[in-house]
Amino acid sequence: MKSFALLTLLTVASGEQFVGKLSTLMHDVSGDIYAKGEHSLVIKNFKYDGAGPDAFFWVGKTGSPSKTNETMTMILAYPFEGKNYEYRDESAPVLKEHTGTTLELTLPEQYKASDLKWISVWCRKYSVNFGELMFPENFQVSESEDVPHPLAPASPEPEPESEPESEPESEPEAESEPGYDHDHHDASAEPESEVEPEPKAGSATAAVTLSVVFLSLLSLL
Repeated sequence: MKSFALLTLLTVASGEQFVGKLSTLMHDVSGDIYAKGEHSLVIKNFKYDGAGPDAFFWVGKTGSPSKTNETMTMILAYPFEGKNYEYRDESAPVLKEHTGTTLELTLPEQYKASDLKWISVWCRKYSVNFGELMFPENFQVSESEDVPHPLAPASPEPEPESEPESEPESEPEAESEPGYDHDHHDASAEPESEVEPEPKAGSATAAVTLSVVFLSLLSLL
């Protein structure tokens, strides 16, 4: 009981949810399976002698490994190199020997751990089940343990909101001294130019008359 409680605490702390143990049917297959969010399975202490000529990890959404709809199944490649394989795809890599390995399997984007009914170490060539785990009925991944799919594009991080720039405080205009405009000089402050008085018309006439009289006197001499 104490060991189970400790296992549960370690599972929660690591973000992995214990699903169950692989049954040993052939070729020494065994291991403990955990769901790491909805898109990954972790198998701890996995053992397999590697003797199967066409063996791999195989998961399905319906039935069981020996009786299922192939279109609802998928080969999980290990090591994962960016893709998984449909059941009839001959290019799927063959599973090699493991002696207590901890490995991680990546589910296709259209698959979730909560949707799975079973996982098997399966030999396609002879249609033989080397070991399996039937998922618990109504198995659900805890929301706190769900993580984004490894192949999903990273969501853009929200840009930090920029603080509104405070407008620079306008400096108070210096008070102008009374009677002084900074932009326009007061006309009264400029010295007025002296206007020469125009000669009066009467004075000009008198001057002409005097000239005529003076010339007349000169002619009499």
